[in-house]
Amino acid sequence: MKKLFLFLPVVMLFLQLISCSGSKLGYAANDEKLEMQVKEKRDVIDYNKLSAQRIPDFKRRMAQRIPDSSIGNPNAQHALPFAPILGGLVSLATNGVKKMIDNDKKKYTAGYDFALTKLYFYDQLSTESMFDPLGMQFHGFTLVRTFKTADGKEDTALKATFVLDTANEYEIINNAVFRLRLKDIDIRYAKAKIAKTAKQNINMDMEISFYSSYVNEMGQLFDNVLLGKFYLLLREVPLDKSAQGYAEYYQKLRGNLLDGRSFIVPRSFGYYLTGNGDRAKCYSQGAYSIHVKVNESSKNTFVNKIIIDNSTQILNSAESGLKKLINE
Repeated sequence: MKKLFLFLPVVMLFLQLISCSGSKLGYAANDEKLEMQVKEKRDVIDYNKLSAQRIPDFKRRMAQRIPDSSIGNPNAQHALPFAPILGGLVSLATNGVKKMIDNDKKKYTAGYDFALTKLYFYDQLSTESMFDPLGMQFHGFTLVRTFKTADGKEDTALKATFVLDTANEYEIINNAVFRLRLKDIDIRYAKAKIAKTAKQNINMDMEISFYSSYVNEMGQLFDNVLLGKFYLLLREVPLDKSAQGYAEYYQKLRGNLLDGRSFIVPRSFGYYLTGNGDRAKCYSQGAYSIHVKVNESSKNTFVNKIIIDNSTQILNSAESGLKKLINE
């Protein structure tokens, strides 16, 4: 019996060592490379396919109003129904409480960043306004993370492609706001540690931010202004291709709309030379940058964060500033 008691601590220690040893699907960070590439497409918005929009004045709107007393009265004279402006201007409501990865648990969490600067949102100058969407060329971007395996070969750990949401092009034109969709994502290895005895899954948060620096017609400088944020929060992402439901999990992610939104990039005020050699007022191609923060965790420990409320505050603050620029 004494030998058994002496043997038990050794067994327990051995089991702990096994459980703490890393999985081959985790800790993929040797000679890590992070690459980001923006896809540009001429005339992302095809204006030839869009119908003309009608904005009624007050008198027309009142003339087309149907009195409540006429409802159910077959003899009542009904005005023609009001044809709303195209584009589906309906309020969007989303549950704003999201669970973000708790970065305090460093042992089983890992983070990394992607960034691209000196980008142009439009393919031409404009003589109309700071928010003229004509010539918008931003179409999306791709993230790639690679690493070196134990035998020195380069392998891909993550590849994700995001595209501009064109389901409602009127929102871009009318509200100067755009959204993103996840076109495809493939997560093969995690940077965070995964225990061998644990489920070979990973949790991943992506925070995508758009920034711009510009000057308005009054000579006010705006440096590195946040235009908007997007969030992709993934839970229990399978890494083992042989696991049940692996293909179905990734298939369900394709085409999903990301949380958040962003204003289109404002154009800086400037001048251009006309054919006569004179100078005339114009607005730039819209310089901007993209910053992506990625957090991984193999443990289900999260903290609550109100994303939508946070995004709304950012957008409201930016919108008030943009209104001032427009009114000046």
